[in-house]
Amino acid sequence: MDSSKICPNCGATISERSPAGLCPACLLKQVIDGSEASQGRQGETLAYNSNHDGKGSVLRTLAGTIGSRPTVMLRDTAPGEQPSVLVAPSSPEMPKAGDRSERLQLFGEIARGGMGVILKGRDPDLGRELAVKVLLERHRDNPELVRRFVEEAQIAGQLQHPGVAPVYELGTFNDRRPYFSMKLVKGRTLAETLEERETPQVELSRFLSVFESICQTMAYSHARGVIHRDLKPSNVMVGAFGEVQVMDWGLAKVLQRGGAIEDAEAGKVEIQATVIATARGDTDLSQSGSILGTPSYMAPEQARGEIDKVDERADVFALGSILCEILTGDAAFVGRNSGEIQRKAALGDLADAFGRLDASGADIDLIALAKTCLAREADDRPRDAQVVAEAMKSYRDGVEERLRRAELERVEAQTRAEEEAKRRILADRLAFEERKRRRATLATAAT
Repeated sequence: MDSSKICPNCGATISERSPAGLCPACLLKQVIDGSEASQGRQGETLAYNSNHDGKGSVLRTLAGTIGSRPTVMLRDTAPGEQPSVLVAPSSPEMPKAGDRSERLQLFGEIARGGMGVILKGRDPDLGRELAVKVLLERHRDNPELVRRFVEEAQIAGQLQHPGVAPVYELGTFNDRRPYFSMKLVKGRTLAETLEERETPQVELSRFLSVFESICQTMAYSHARGVIHRDLKPSNVMVGAFGEVQVMDWGLAKVLQRGGAIEDAEAGKVEIQATVIATARGDTDLSQSGSILGTPSYMAPEQARGEIDKVDERADVFALGSILCEILTGDAAFVGRNSGEIQRKAALGDLADAFGRLDASGADIDLIALAKTCLAREADDRPRDAQVVAEAMKSYRDGVEERLRRAELERVEAQTRAEEEAKRRILADRLAFEERKRRRATLATAAT
């Protein structure tokens, strides 16, 4: 039987007696660097658990059958894609070498929020790039935030829709911090692309298509009983190939059975309905008076901390604010500072937003939809994102139908013009022949 095995760092075939289970090159690098790191492609640091002996690795298990590890690695980015930028290759939130999972290679920090950081990673067996969200070190012993973090993973893991990044694994590092790995979404945020426009009219059709995709994703989420509570352009990723995904479900809430929509639909049974379940059951960690979300996109009841009144219609308000930004260049609530924006949101002061919408020059149907979503009172808004998605689909279908009719009318007008031109040419030719015949007749008579 072959006595060789695989170096866990680089995949080279090594002897069973190799010190520390590493190939000579990786062992020398470990001695020189004093760490468990080796260099991978594109200069990234491949960080491994210091106790990594191949356990848990499918390729290590199969090595006795297939020999050296397969090295099928696709290009990191396709043409038009932007590579993920490491904002902190040596982030202090990176788990120490001895605390890392054997299933993950970690390269550094690419983003962070109030509760966790996103690390760029890779599954060494599949070669698949990953986004690994890790709870911040300072929150490790906070039960409420740990529960909320786990719930985010559970919600995102159960929302199986093209508009939600799939979650692959939920785990803990040896330092007791939870993490979950998910698809590494490559692209740019909607906020970035909106900021680059010279005017709101630039590529409006494209942005309306993105907005419709957001509505469809949220319609699915609402159908599963989940509200996002922090919808905004910076939480929407737009890929180079048109894919649109709603990100950051850290403030998401699972609505209790018998909520606003079920009450409104009493007596109706949805056979295909599926309920999202989380570890905390039907309780909500949010307390009355808590303000969760981003004020510029926040429904008045949410901005006032009326947690018990926040349901799907709060997300609908956020959709209206996003549409307002697409059409006018600014969200529903703007101000000189965060305090002013917060006050406007709590009061539902929408005079400025409605004035900007009226002056935007956008189609009246879009303006009406935005205003309906931005209604101060929740009861005056569409009941959920499905209604908004259907309205957007109807609008875009109508636009396409108008464009189709306009094209048909253009073709018909062009055809009529061409036929008229042909008739004029024919008439001119006949008139010319007639004049020619008359001249010939007169000439014959004169002789």
